[in-house]
Amino acid sequence: MIQKNFIKKCFFRTDINMKNKGYKTFKFKGLTFKIHPEVYDPAEDTFQLIESVKIKKDDKMLDIGCGCGIIGLACAKKGANVVCTDINPFAIENTKENYNYNKNLIKGYFEVRKGDLFSPISENEIFDIIVFNPPYLPSLKEDIIDDKWFNTAVDGGKTGLEVTKKFILNVQKYLTPTGFVYFVFSSLANKEYLFDILSKTSFRYDILNSISYNNEKIEIFRLKNL
Repeated sequence: MIQKNFIKKCFFRTDINMKNKGYKTFKFKGLTFKIHPEVYDPAEDTFQLIESVKIKKDDKMLDIGCGCGIIGLACAKKGANVVCTDINPFAIENTKENYNYNKNLIKGYFEVRKGDLFSPISENEIFDIIVFNPPYLPSLKEDIIDDKWFNTAVDGGKTGLEVTKKFILNVQKYLTPTGFVYFVFSSLANKEYLFDILSKTSFRYDILNSISYNNEKIEIFRLKNL
């Protein structure tokens, strides 16, 4: 399951040029990106999420699992003040590189921190916008391949929601009272279980858009405080 869906994601873009050291490069919304071979390759879900996020100048934004930094940088270009985090050290360096390539276009504050989920965030930090494209592909032990950072990027456990659950149950304390949370859900995961998780919070949720790609439907969920 993981390999099939990852291959689909990897070859979504047709405008990629291979560069030195296995990097890929592409342009998006006037920004230039290089993708390290150990970093999640932006695909349908990434671009669908970017188009769904409503950002305003001076919004304070948290981009969890930033990968190459494409979501955070696209929002910082609009004037948001962005903190990007990722557990993958290659992603941290890749995001910093991409910031340096594009910093003359960035209007907002931009910072990159290494750590898992909310571990790099101080208890008193709150954000207007929190964005997460989690690892959401359901997997069993026999599905796992011997590639640590690949698995970290895509493996959502048996239900596809193991990481998403941790995120949802902890995100509220980092959100301003009028803030919004955006995350990606795949129809390959267990939707009934997602609704069960959401029922344990005091969030209201909306499904902003739903797009089918072959045998998979990607939905962007938005949460806000009741």
